[in-house]
Amino acid sequence: MVIPLARERARGTPDSLGRRAPADREPVVRVDGLSRRYGEVWALRDVSFEVGRGELLGVVGPDGAGKTTLIQSLCAILDPTAGRVAVGGLDSVADAARITATIGYVSQAYSLYGDLTVAENLQFFAEVRQVPPAEIARRRERLLRFSGLGGFLDRRAKHLSGGMQKKLALSCSIVHEPELVILDEPTLGVDPLSRRELWRMLDEFRAAGKTVIVATSYMDEAARCDRVLFLAGGRVVACDAPATFGTDLEAAFEAMQGPPRATAPIPFPRRPGSGDAIRVDGLTRRFGDFVAVDSATFGVAAGEIFGLLGPNGSGKSTLIRMLCGILPASAGVARVAGVDVTAAAESARARIGYMSQRFSLYLDLTVDENIAFFGAVYGLEPEALQTARDWIVAMAGLDGRGRTLVKTLSGALRQRLALGCAVLHHPDVLFLDEPTSGVDPASRAAFWRLIAAIADTGTAVLVTTHYLREAEACDRVAFIDAGRILAIDPPASLRARYGAATLEEAFLNAMGAPA
Repeated sequence: MVIPLARERARGTPDSLGRRAPADREPVVRVDGLSRRYGEVWALRDVSFEVGRGELLGVVGPDGAGKTTLIQSLCAILDPTAGRVAVGGLDSVADAARITATIGYVSQAYSLYGDLTVAENLQFFAEVRQVPPAEIARRRERLLRFSGLGGFLDRRAKHLSGGMQKKLALSCSIVHEPELVILDEPTLGVDPLSRRELWRMLDEFRAAGKTVIVATSYMDEAARCDRVLFLAGGRVVACDAPATFGTDLEAAFEAMQGPPRATAPIPFPRRPGSGDAIRVDGLTRRFGDFVAVDSATFGVAAGEIFGLLGPNGSGKSTLIRMLCGILPASAGVARVAGVDVTAAAESARARIGYMSQRFSLYLDLTVDENIAFFGAVYGLEPEALQTARDWIVAMAGLDGRGRTLVKTLSGALRQRLALGCAVLHHPDVLFLDEPTSGVDPASRAAFWRLIAAIADTGTAVLVTTHYLREAEACDRVAFIDAGRILAIDPPASLRARYGAATLEEAFLNAMGAPA
């Protein structure tokens, strides 16, 4: 499927949804022939588009497409190698300081001060943005209502959940009431309920006539935008209203990427045996008076893909750390690969694979050095390690990159390398903690094909995710909230139980989220 580049419409002509850009006003953002080079690598090539006042523009593209480079160019953080960027009529090079002082910007690594409270962060950013003292209290109260953070004024930012931190970062970025707010993957690592709340904030912001530009790897979010700009290889592939691309933006995105890469055959024989590879009975973890995991009880069969879904702070990562023997249990029993990890964690670790949210790699080592390190940890003989290494390189698309430092790889390549290192010893059980956070739809689909192939060899897979569309590929799913398991069933049964058309809707209903 080839989607032609949509020409930017002249201002004053209606688009496919009937919106009319003002013909007598300068666009809020104008990009003309923008190119940006890092050494010999072109991150952006000849990018041109405009953004009108009050418009919500989504920026999407595969890993390494140039999204963050584009966002930082719009924010006057990066200068063009060629071309020009104008924001509010100001030049991004000559007027960089005025632009950065005027706009609101939320980066992926949002700039909160962890040791300051919610109230102190809002006060600090208001003063830095030179909000008049008489205005600070009024704006703070409005932002607290806006974000739902009114009950957390005295909590330090580092102790907030991921979703709350994102809402606080957005609030701090708009405390000076900018006309333009630019966000780079604002819902990365955020649960569905918090994602919905963040988008309500953006919708309210736009309803006030403000302009919003947001980069996202979630196509359901892109579908909420007035227009979607697709980047690939640093170039604009298409820019138009979501309806132009059909009803399924995710399918359109994957089509733009071309045929999927073939999955390299898994080099492990199918493991004989059946029964539960994980068995959890009354597993509990307390931190002082706080109960992070409360009497969890469930089993995961050999070869099963089991999804663990819950909001930020629900206890998912704590539960996985206990099952890996990293964190001791306060009560209960957990058997993993036939070993009681609550009593003999070391005996189970050689039979477990674990991929954390940060991909569990050593960034200052090369690809080959990471593979060799994990091979040594798991005690692989040289011949078995070479077989595993050849498979990882083929599976991850790392041919010729054995001596490349991992920190220079794209997120999608790191993701596949981390998975390879987690399973090179053919574990009985594989734990994946938000393994697809921040990767594009095509890479996400390829990753799930790998998960299915690994499970087919008899490995039990326990996976957490905040993107519930991919959780539809699980054999069974558990909903967890405040440390307690609410329900365990196949996705179709959960949809039926909670009267929902999608698993995300079922999840929100289970959490008692308002419509």
